[in-house]
Amino acid sequence: MNNEMNNNINHNEQNHDFLLLQQQGLIDAQNVNHELLSSAQSEARSPWFISLFFGMSGILASLFFIGFLTLLLDNTGLLDSTLAVFIIGGILSVIGGFLFYNARIRHSPFWNSLAFAITLAGQGYIAYALLASEIAEPLNIMLLLLVQLLMTVAIPNFIYRLLSATLALSCLFYLLNYYHLSEISLGLLALITSVTHLQRYTLAAFIPTKWRMNALEIMSAIGYASAYVLLSVSVYFIAAEYGNSFDNFNNLDNYGESFSYNYYLAQGLLTLASLYAAYLILKRYHIKLLSAAGLLISAAIVLLGIMSIYVSGLLATSLIIIIATANSQRVLLGLGVIASVGYIFWYYYQLDTSLLVKSASMLVIGIALLLLRWLLIKGYFAQIKSSANDHQERLS
Repeated sequence: MNNEMNNNINHNEQNHDFLLLQQQGLIDAQNVNHELLSSAQSEARSPWFISLFFGMSGILASLFFIGFLTLLLDNTGLLDSTLAVFIIGGILSVIGGFLFYNARIRHSPFWNSLAFAITLAGQGYIAYALLASEIAEPLNIMLLLLVQLLMTVAIPNFIYRLLSATLALSCLFYLLNYYHLSEISLGLLALITSVTHLQRYTLAAFIPTKWRMNALEIMSAIGYASAYVLLSVSVYFIAAEYGNSFDNFNNLDNYGESFSYNYYLAQGLLTLASLYAAYLILKRYHIKLLSAAGLLISAAIVLLGIMSIYVSGLLATSLIIIIATANSQRVLLGLGVIASVGYIFWYYYQLDTSLLVKSASMLVIGIALLLLRWLLIKGYFAQIKSSANDHQERLS
């Protein structure tokens, strides 16, 4: 009886979500795909941790499957042919994609795990064929990026889309490093995170009705992947500089030029992306960016960006936390809070400068943010009080 009650609750919540999408004009009630609705309602009955469990089991199964198939191919000699490995990876990916669609129709976790194992094995062989072949860099990385983008769009499974999008964005980060455009990485990832989380319904309005639910899931997967890669990249630059690994990782210049990283340009682009995210959030509440509250929030973002030029992870984690709070995304909020705490501890105990200097800088940042928060709250309540007084005067 409890299971039936939970199913009814999930069914009602799913209907409520579709009703909200229909009210916003994103779903046409007459032309909506009823098979897609029933599939989404069935998937809503499975908690997120159950889906994550089956995803992890699929990853583990793919490792055993790759090991078995690699031994078999090694004995037949096919493993020595890059073209053969690529074709085998492509065949496995197609079979896995077919199983994913079959799993969505059957609503079977077993088929999902099996599809996970086969598809990941196929992608593993494709990545091996591209990276171990005679194709020169960065062409092989570009091809791998295109393959992962294709799999992100084609495979109807959120966990797999999340993994493919993460790998695709990692390839994009590598290519930016290859062409000595590392300063763009943080700003570009922050922009992708902001757009996919705060503008996905606006973008979905330009997509045909029958593809909108699928497009929303793709943008959600890219949004979570970009947030994770953004947090990782913001730590990488600090670790790379302190560990003297910039030249080792980026020794890709044919002319032997040394690699340099412009902190001011990178932080400026990240700050601009954060300002754009603030603009999108304020737009929801019909608050102009040039209003008193908008200017105060913009000043807070710029001030945080200036004070954390060499600690870009503070602004990146703050952006993730703000987006998660605005969208009521608990998983993203937890990721941002954990990353923020871990980043602060990691940065504080680096031996590049004295702990006294770091303590003073972090104290200044904390006091400045608390003062700005106090000003925002004070201005908000003052505005409410003023509106209430105006309303009372009109009534009198």
